[in-house]
Formats: sequence, structure tokens, C-alpha cells
Amino acid sequence: MSISRRQALQIGGIGIIGAFGLAVPLGSVEAKSASRLDPRNMPKPYQRTLTVPSVLAPTKSTVDADGHTRHHYRIEQKLSSANIVPGLSTPILGYNGTFPGPTIKVKQGDRISLMMDNVLPLLHPQWGYRLDTSTHLHGSASLPQFDGYANDLTGLGYCKDYEYPNFQPARTLWYHDHAVHNTSQSVYSGLAGHYHLHDDVEQSLLPQGQFDVPLTVSDAMFAANGFLGYDDNTHSGLWGDVILVNGAPWPVMKVQRRIYRFRILNASISRSYRFSLSTGDAVTMVATDGGLMPSAQQVTSWRHSSAERYEVLIDFSKYPAGKRVELRNGSNKNNVDYDYTGRVMAFDVTDEPVDTSGPAATVLPTLLTSSTTMSLTTSQSVKTRRMRVKRDNDVWTIGGMTWDEVVESGYRKVLADPDLDDVEIWEIENSSGGWFHPVHIHLVDFQILSRNGRAPFNYERGPKDVVYVGEGETVRLLMKFEHHRGRYMIHCHNLPHEDHDMMAQFSVGIDTNEDDPNHPIEASKPHPITPVVAEEPDDEPSPETTEPAAGGDPTGTPEPTDTATATATPTAEPPAAPTEVLTITTARHRLRKDMTIAGTSKVNGTVPAGLALVTIYDVSYGRAPSRLGAAAINSLGNWSYQVKPGPSQQVMSVRADSDRGGTAASEVRTD
Repeated sequence: MSISRRQALQIGGIGIIGAFGLAVPLGSVEAKSASRLDPRNMPKPYQRTLTVPSVLAPTKSTVDADGHTRHHYRIEQKLSSANIVPGLSTPILGYNGTFPGPTIKVKQGDRISLMMDNVLPLLHPQWGYRLDTSTHLHGSASLPQFDGYANDLTGLGYCKDYEYPNFQPARTLWYHDHAVHNTSQSVYSGLAGHYHLHDDVEQSLLPQGQFDVPLTVSDAMFAANGFLGYDDNTHSGLWGDVILVNGAPWPVMKVQRRIYRFRILNASISRSYRFSLSTGDAVTMVATDGGLMPSAQQVTSWRHSSAERYEVLIDFSKYPAGKRVELRNGSNKNNVDYDYTGRVMAFDVTDEPVDTSGPAATVLPTLLTSSTTMSLTTSQSVKTRRMRVKRDNDVWTIGGMTWDEVVESGYRKVLADPDLDDVEIWEIENSSGGWFHPVHIHLVDFQILSRNGRAPFNYERGPKDVVYVGEGETVRLLMKFEHHRGRYMIHCHNLPHEDHDMMAQFSVGIDTNEDDPNHPIEASKPHPITPVVAEEPDDEPSPETTEPAAGGDPTGTPEPTDTATATATPTAEPPAAPTEVLTITTARHRLRKDMTIAGTSKVNGTVPAGLALVTIYDVSYGRAPSRLGAAAINSLGNWSYQVKPGPSQQVMSVRADSDRGGTAASEVRTD
């Protein structure tokens, strides 16, 4: 089906859905353009140079009591502007004012504390909704209170402290806004960035440094003044006519005649892609959402939905200098395609001297590494759950549930309730209408067992956290609910679907009717932004740091005074020595089941800023004291240590020692 520009999706107009009937599948629609730009302002393919986002340097690095390195970061979410279309400025929402946001790089085992300040306007300057935010580190096994739960909102002038453990294998993650009912517009406006977790195995197998390139692919439409246009077709999806890579339209990258690694993130809020090279050559797929695949896969094209990450190697040594290789988009059913949405970016092969240092510079790897997820077998599964993704009376549902139902239940209603370390099979069916749904399950990585009873595609044979559930498809997924107890979300990552209202939650190892020490909203609440004290970073910036991306020139708007740099004012007398009051509020050990030790911390009656650890010891009568573990004190002064099944010997008494100086002891409930 092909339609004219006048019939095509228009900003502020009736839209394709309005022209052909409400809430009807689009089929394959082609049109000339969606933007209302003057022709002189309309971007043309391959006129811009690819820019790689800067690498964020920590404000400082410390060592936790258990010996783990902790890097401290601070990011401002703020209104900014970008040079996307020729001759015009486009307002964006950006992490540190750029789109994409700066890349965070971390080594496995190093922890991160991130202060996320909201200095955005109270209301979105174009669309008028409140700019409360919630930051989700997509792909991280974070505690629920740091996972970017949709209703865990940070308002203007407030900061949310996030903690990321980074114990998982190497992978490409990304951080993005996840605020309830407004995720699509905020991500579309620019709140997205890469986060790379490295480990020794990945660093020994795949290209690094300048040959390890993040590509954030998205699409947009523009009003005549260069502002972003937004039309989600009665919540069915938004499909722009301009393809952006790292915030630039159809850019070009110069490459040496060697192997490069590309971390491709689809950050479009609705559009899926079918990527391929213009030469018809295969790429080498080496990693999926959850990290390295067991073995590399040669693929000539792949279907890539919103929020999926695929890492591919391209060998440019086979091409002569001067050759242009394009990354193209063959599209998929139920997208809206325009004149140039079949193009993505181009690589120009140069004759510059080739740097062959580092792994996989000239030889493509074959065997990669095993993982817990890909080693799971169906015989380990204790339960199979079945759910449908569909549209009911203009409301998107998953498993027959909407997010409004979760909220109305006081966040108690769940779609599933596996116990910690359970292995389950989830079967997701898409048999209503013609929409495709990229389904994201928080906390866990999963293995795709099958599609409609057939094997998954070759490029999906690695650990995943998003699955493309296409039209008429039923997928079977195998996963282990490990790492943490608590509430986590499952939703469609076509973000207009998520916002209206295709999101639910599941619980791991808890009864949602009981007190939850890791409650995603209550356990770690935002606090007023504190002034930034000028100090030199403990670590030098990464040598891979480059100039900020093209999407990030500040608007020049004065910053709020509460985020301005401040210096300490000397006092006449030194302050009194801080005194910590540490308490144990919960102490329970059910032998061969679980252990929970939790409490609070205050210093001189208040909760201090900064992080601290509580170390818990078994001090049962008749035994030598022995260390059980450690727990972090959150920004509310709460701490909790949980383990299952717990020590093999019954614990009768415990002592907790804080590295702020406090100590507490308690008898242990054994019921």
C-alpha cells in the first residue's frame, strides 16, 4: 500500500490511523515524508559525520568496606538544544544536555553510585505534561528501588540516588527515562544513553577503544520550526521520516581496513528495523542484550526492535580504499516507511594506516563464551506461564493486565510470582491484530526457546531481555529468577503501547501484601538536590572520551541556583563529632529457607548524604563471631541484608557494625 504525502502521517493532522480507521493495523505503509520542514531545512543522507558520545568521568572513586571499587557519578537531566536539521535548532531533553547522553563505562565487579538530578522544566515545553522522571538502567540486575520503577518519580529540583552492582557478564546496557505514562515522549525527546559493562573475557575477544563503537539508532519527525513533532497514531506508534544515529541524520563514519565492533541500540520508540549491508555481505553477530553469545553467527540481515541491543563485527579489510558501505533498513511489517527510511548510515573505507592492535583486529572470532542463561535447560523449569499481548478497547494489555490495575491495587497485583532462583518458561502469544510487540522483562536475562514451535533466529541465540513478538507469533522463553527479591516490571517496549497501558509487574520471592524492604517506591526516595562542591575527580577521564555529541549544545538558560557550584564556609568552631544510631528492626532466620536482617541508620538524628555499609555478624551464644555479609545504607537511612537459603547452621543472635561507627545487636526470630 502506497499513499501520497497529503495522505501520509502529518504533524498535527489526522494521521494515517485517523484516515483509515481508528486502531487498525497499518500493514506496510509508504509515504514521502512526515516532517513539515522547508526543503532547505530537510536533512539529506550522508551529509553529516558520525559523532561518538563522550565517556562520562566519575566525580570520584572510593573503595567499599568489602574491597569493591565504587565509582561516583552525577548527571543532570535538563532542557537543551541540538543541531539536527540544517539551519534550525531543535529543543531536546538531555542527560547533561546531550542526545544521546554520555556513555558510562565500567568493569565487572566495580560498583556505581549515580546521582540523577532533575533540573528540567516543570512541564514539557511542547507537550505540557509534568517532567517527573524515573531512570531505568536497561539490562542491569538492580535492586527494585534502583530499577527505574515507573511510579518511582523524581520531580523538579530533586535528585534520585541510584546504585548499580555490575556483577553480570559484559554487555551493552542503556539508561533511559521510564516515568509512568510519559516514557515515550521523554525518550523521544532525548533521554537515552549507552552504558557499557566490560569483563576480562569480552576484552580478550572483541575490539576495544576506538574500534568499539556505540550506535544509537532512532527516528524522528519535525515541525516547520525544527521542533520535534509527535503523533503516536492513537497510541499505536510513532514512525519518523528522519533516521538518526547518535543524534545525527544519516551520518558517515570513516573506517580503517580492519574489523570494527558496533554496539547497535534501537532507541526508536516504535520503529523496528531490518538491518543489512549494501554490499550483501554478512556481519558477524557476537552479542545480544545480555552479552556474549556462545558462538558467533554470520547473518546477512536481522530484525531489530525497540530497546534490543545487538553487537556486530564488520570486516572492512575486504573492501578497497574509497569504498562506501551503507547500513540499510529493509523494514518490517507494520512500520511506516518514507523516502529515506531505508537508509541508516554509511561507512567510508580510507587508505590511512591500519591499526591492528588489540583483539579481533584481523581475524573474526568463532567460539565466544557460555553463560548461565544459555546453559539453562527446560528440565529445570518448575512452571510454564502463558500470556497474551493484545489491544482491548483501545487499551494495550499484557497477560490481561494493565498498569492502572497495578497502581489501583496498591502495587500488590502481579502477573507472576516466582520464588527466588526458580526457573520458568514464559510463553507470550501475539495473535490479536497486526502489531508487533517488543516485550521487555526486567531483572532477568532469558533464552529464546522457540517461535511458533521453530528454532529462534540465528542472531537471537544469545542471552536476551527484549523479545520481538511479531504478528501471529508465539515465543517461548526460559529464564531463572535470580539476583534479587522484589517487584519488577514487564512491558511492551513500543513505548506508546507501554504508556497506554501495556505494562504489568511480577514479584520474585516476596508476598506483596507484606512489608518489602526493597519496595521500589518507598525504599529509596528522591531528595532535594544538594549543591555541587567543586573538587577534582579522583580518576582521569577515559582516554576514549571524545567531544560531546552533535545533539547537545546548551541553550544558555541560567541554571537553578540550587545546582550551582558551592564552596564550604568556615565555621568558628569545629562541629561536634557525628554519632551514629544504628538499629536492627528485623532479624529472622528460617533454617534452610531464608534470612533477613534489616534496620536503620541516623547520624545526629538525620540521614547523612553519601554511602555507608553495615556488616552483619553471627554472634550466637557459644560460637566465635563470624561474618554473614554486608548491606548498603540507602538515602533514607534504611539497610537490609537478605539471603536464601541462608547459613546452614541456625543463627540465634546477630550484631551489625556500620562503617560510620554505629553498632547494634539483636536476637533472631526462627519461626
